[in-house]
Amino acid sequence: MIFETDFDSHIFECIVNNAKGHSRHCARNSAHHIERALRLKEIDPEMAVFRAITAEEEAATAIFLVLKEQGYHNSDKIKFKDHAYKQALEPFLRAISKFAEAWSNEPGFPFGSKYSLFLIGQGSERRLSLSFQFQGQTITCVPPLGFSIKLNDRMYFFEQELLKIASGDSRQDIIKYVKQMANRRNQVLYAQSRGIPNVTGIDGFLERRRAVVVSFLRMYALIYPYTEKAMFVQQALDCFLAMMGQIELAENV
Repeated sequence: MIFETDFDSHIFECIVNNAKGHSRHCARNSAHHIERALRLKEIDPEMAVFRAITAEEEAATAIFLVLKEQGYHNSDKIKFKDHAYKQALEPFLRAISKFAEAWSNEPGFPFGSKYSLFLIGQGSERRLSLSFQFQGQTITCVPPLGFSIKLNDRMYFFEQELLKIASGDSRQDIIKYVKQMANRRNQVLYAQSRGIPNVTGIDGFLERRRAVVVSFLRMYALIYPYTEKAMFVQQALDCFLAMMGQIELAENV
């Protein structure tokens, strides 16, 4: 089963029924691929792995495309057909999660266990929303990601968290890690000098890819219904492009 909760099933229904454009088709296709991957795992594990990787990349592409469709600054610099870009999104979002986890117990920090996602509206107006607790009050942003994250009054770029994930000391280590991740699809399809691929024990891998697809679809659902530009979406996009070497960020933003 692709969605383990009714909540995520309803989010996907909103995407299918209400989203527009090329990004919507990529979001739908990501669910299709992960469903096929789960069905194939016993009879064709190599193709199941390939389908799961493709599912993650399609969900990433949906996010990239909706940023272009919504006209976010620098979105034209995303190489949405580049496998490295699509494989880079998961570790990048994981780095943001690590930052949020590390700071979740600090006074005034609104995330960690202090936020909640919920669906609002009916029919074509049904959409995903976000609220969080801040100074004893419940705050709901419109758009949901309409905030920025700064540390010591400077825009935070999440580079330290990315370096930990990549087990490196520089941006080049991050890029190297991303390229290794992007090469996984080739490793399960093509023969190497030591022999042909033989994939076993893939349940954990498929579950991780399924979870990533679901998280990407949630992220997509926080962006596509809102014509207003969300500050954190722009911040994250600029940080992502800086990580990929497409732009330089000003330290004093």
